[in-house]
Amino acid sequence: MNKIYRLMALFLFVIMFSGCAEKGPILLNIGYLEPEEKAGAASAAAVGVSPLQDVRDKAASVLGMRTIPNGQKNDLVVQGTVAELATAGLKKALVSRGLSVKDVASWDLSAEGMKADGVSLILGGEIKTLWLESTAVPLKTHLQASVQLRIVAGDPSEKKIIRTLEVSSKLDQDVLYSREKLENALSEALSSAINQIFQDENLKKRLQL
Repeated sequence: MNKIYRLMALFLFVIMFSGCAEKGPILLNIGYLEPEEKAGAASAAAVGVSPLQDVRDKAASVLGMRTIPNGQKNDLVVQGTVAELATAGLKKALVSRGLSVKDVASWDLSAEGMKADGVSLILGGEIKTLWLESTAVPLKTHLQASVQLRIVAGDPSEKKIIRTLEVSSKLDQDVLYSREKLENALSEALSSAINQIFQDENLKKRLQL
């Protein structure tokens, strides 16, 4: 009987916990997760990174929604903007691979719009999706993270588009709710999408990886 009472108490505790209402937006710390393998010698390539454009049709700082059993919804937000977050992730991915990174002016992703800015390659692109759905049900929280990026690489000296890549990642999992679990899920999805950029053989050659 004691075991039954303990299980019932645990069940009620989880129900209450999953239904606890946080007030207002929930701030998350999302970032690129560096690969475990260490970068080799630094590459001579200097890569210019233009701010990624947010075309999601969402508020600039909102990257998800949390829904609890009573129907209450809270925005999941990031400090700054989602565009800044994704751009910082791309730059961190390049640096972790031994590349020199330089911030360049906003680019319209056209061949004509490129400026040399002292770099051999320029990367820019669009954020089509960067979103996390957190749905609480009894005993668990279901997370759905989705990231889709369009990355454009250009040679500014030749005014030529080298590569246009569509990269994406999705993650579905059931967890016990915590902000850390939300942060890890979306960070993992973002990192997985960005890492796909470096699997392109033509781009790897240009980056001297």
